[in-house]
Amino acid sequence: MLDDVWIVTAALAVTLFVATGFAVRTRQFARITTLERFAGTAILVRSGKVAELSADAEHLLALRKGKPVAQALQREFEGSGLAEALARAETTGEEAELLCHSTTGTPYLAQLGPRGALIRLVLSDVSALADTRLTQDPEPTPPRRDPVHRLLDSAPLLVWERDGKGGVLWADGRIGSDTAGVGAAEVAAMVARHPANAAPAPSLGPRSPSLAVRLDIARPDGQRIPLQISEVATEEQGRLGFAVDASGALTAERSLTQFVQTMTETFAHLTVGLAIFDRDGALALFNPALVTLWQLDPTWLARKPHLREILDNLRAGRRIPDLRDYHDWRTRLLALLDDVGSADYEELWTLGDGTTIRVLARPHPQGSLAFVFDDVTERMRLEQRNRHMDDLIHSTLDCLGEGLAVFGANGTLRYVNAAFHEIWHTDETIMAPQTHVSDFCTLARGLTVDTDIWDRIATFATGEGAREVLTARITMGSGRILGGRFAPLPDGSTMAVFADVTDSERIAAALQDRNEALEAAEQMRAAVLDQISHRLRTPLNTVFGFGELLQNPRFGTLNERQESYVSGVLEAASQLLDTVSEVTELASLQIDPQEGEEPGQSVEDVLAMTVSLLEKRAIENRIHLVLDLQGSVGLLDIAPARLRQIVFNLAADAIHRCGRGGEVRLIARRIDTLVEILTSETVTPQPGSEQPRIEIRSPTFFLVRRIVAEEGGVLQVDVANEDNGGDTSERLRVVCRFPEPLAPTVP
Repeated sequence: MLDDVWIVTAALAVTLFVATGFAVRTRQFARITTLERFAGTAILVRSGKVAELSADAEHLLALRKGKPVAQALQREFEGSGLAEALARAETTGEEAELLCHSTTGTPYLAQLGPRGALIRLVLSDVSALADTRLTQDPEPTPPRRDPVHRLLDSAPLLVWERDGKGGVLWADGRIGSDTAGVGAAEVAAMVARHPANAAPAPSLGPRSPSLAVRLDIARPDGQRIPLQISEVATEEQGRLGFAVDASGALTAERSLTQFVQTMTETFAHLTVGLAIFDRDGALALFNPALVTLWQLDPTWLARKPHLREILDNLRAGRRIPDLRDYHDWRTRLLALLDDVGSADYEELWTLGDGTTIRVLARPHPQGSLAFVFDDVTERMRLEQRNRHMDDLIHSTLDCLGEGLAVFGANGTLRYVNAAFHEIWHTDETIMAPQTHVSDFCTLARGLTVDTDIWDRIATFATGEGAREVLTARITMGSGRILGGRFAPLPDGSTMAVFADVTDSERIAAALQDRNEALEAAEQMRAAVLDQISHRLRTPLNTVFGFGELLQNPRFGTLNERQESYVSGVLEAASQLLDTVSEVTELASLQIDPQEGEEPGQSVEDVLAMTVSLLEKRAIENRIHLVLDLQGSVGLLDIAPARLRQIVFNLAADAIHRCGRGGEVRLIARRIDTLVEILTSETVTPQPGSEQPRIEIRSPTFFLVRRIVAEEGGVLQVDVANEDNGGDTSERLRVVCRFPEPLAPTVP
C-alpha cells in the first residue's frame, strides 16, 4: 500500500513539474488548409463575410456566400464570445480555440486561425465525446488514497486518463467556479478530438509528454479560460493528461511579444548601426542601418555569425581602418568578450573612402556586448569647416587696424584681436579670456581723461543698461584720441571697437581752421569789392556828370581846345570806369565751387538770391532789375556753387551792358525736357545805325560760356521783339539751356 501511495505521489510531482515547465511556452501547430479535408463545419471568412463554407456550416448557421458571419455566430452561439474572437483573429491574426455551446445546448469546439488572406473557422460537435465519459465503462483503476483526492480537488490542476482508442477512462479536477469554470471531463473530451492537429512536445527524457497544446475555453457566460495541456504515454498504450491555467503565461507572452515588436520597430528606425552579441560572441540582434553601414548580406548576418567572422568580412570589404597589425587589433576586440562586465571601447574608424565611423562597445544586460556604429563623416567635416572658418575669421580680425573685443552676456572677455592690444598696450596676460568688462574699464579709466564713459560701458556690456548702439570720443592721457563704438550682438554679447582717430581729428581741426580763414578772406574780399565799387565809381560818376555839364552849351561855350580837353577827360573816365567794372567782375569770378557739394538748391532760390545781391548795383546804374519766374523749375544736376556763379555773372554782365534807364530781366522757365535761365536787356542801337549791337566780348561772357559747357548746357545770344502795350522794342537775350532737372518742385 505504501508503494502505491509513493508511486501516485511521484506521478503527481512529475505531472506538476512538466505542467509548470510548459505553461510559459507558445507553439504554432500545423493546420488543415482546405475545406475538403475537414470533418466538421468549416467557414472561410474575408473582411467579416463568408468567402467559402461547407454544407454543414450552411445548414448550421443558415449562411450563404457573401453574408456577414458575426451576426450568425451571435445568433447561434449567444454569449460565447465566438464573434468577438473572430473579429480579433481578423485584426491580429491570432489563433484561438474555444469551447462553445449553441442555443440548443450542444457543445462545439471552435478553432480559429489565419489562412493566407482569409480566416478559417471550424466548428466541431464534441457532444458525443463528452458523453463517452459517462457511457463508457472504465477499466478498473488502482485505488487512490484520500490525500491524493484532496490534492486534486484543491489544486488548480485537471487530470485525466485515456485508453489507446481515445476513450476517457477517468477525469478529475476543476479550474474556476462551478458556474464559470471548466472541468477535467470537458477538457479530456476536447483533447480526444484534438490530437490529430496537435504538435509533438519537445523531448525531456524517457517520460517526456507526447502532446503539448494550448486551448482557449469559452464558457457560456462569456468568460475565457486559457489552458496549457500536456499528455504522457502510459505503459498500457494509453495517455495520462493534465492541464493548468495559462492565464499568467499568456499575459507574459503578450507583454513579451509587444516589447519585442516595440524594440524591433525602434531599432529599425535608428540611424545608427546597432549590433548585439551573445555571451558566445555570436550576433544576436542587428538593425537595418547596420546592414547599410557594413555593406554585408543581411541573410548572412541573420545566420548569427561570430564577431571574428564579421571582422574578417569587414576587412575584406575595406569597412575597417587600414591597420598595420590587423590580428593584434582583432585580438583586442575579441578580448572584450572575456570580461564583458568591464568592457569599455570607443574608437574612430577612418575608412579608405573617407568615411569616419564612431564605434562604441558597452556591456548589454541581456547579452554579451552591444556595439553602436555611428557614421560621423558629415559631422567631422562640419567641425573641420567650422574650425577653418573660425581660424579665417580670427586671422581676418587680427589684420584689422581697429581694436576689437567681444564680451559675453555675463561680461567676460571672449575674443580680442591684435590691434586692441596695440591700442591699449595690453597683452594676453592682462586681457585673458575670462577677464571681466569691469576689470577692463578699471584699466581704461586710468589711461583716459574722460572717465564717466566707462561706467556706462560696464553697465552696457552686462545688460544692466540700455542696449542701443553707443558711440564715444575718448581722449587718452598721452594726447591720442580714440573713437569707440559699442554694439549689442544677437546672443547677448557686446562688441567693442576702438579706432585711433588722432590724425583724423587733427585734419578735421585744420580743415575747420582753413574754412574759417577762407570765410574771413571772403568777407574781406567782399568788403574790398564793395569799397572799389563805391569809392571809385562814385567819383567817376561825378567826373562824368561835370564833364557832360561842361559840354552842355547852356552853361557856356567852350573853345576848340577846351572841348578837346573835356572830351579827353570824359574818355579817360569812361576807360577807368570800364577797368573798375572788369576788375570787380573778375574778382567776383574767383569764387570756386565747393568740391563734393551735392545739388540741393532750387533754381528759383538761386535767382532770388542773385537779384538781392545785384539790386544795389542796378539802382546805382539806374537800371530796373526784374525777376521773372515762369512756372516751377526745380533742381538742376549742377553743384549749387557753380549754378550761383553762372546766374550771378549772367545778371551782372547784363547790368553792365544795359544803358541807364534800361531794364534787365532775369528769367527761369522749363520747356519740355529743358531748363532755360536767361537775361533779357534793352538793346541800345549804335549811333547812326538801325541794328543793335549784339557782339559781346567781355571776359565774363566767355567764362560763363565755358562753365555752362562743362555742365552739359548751351549758351546762346539772340535778339527778340517784345510788344509793350503796342510799342515794339528789341531786347538782347543771353540764354543758358540745361537738360531736364532732377526733380521739379511743387508750386
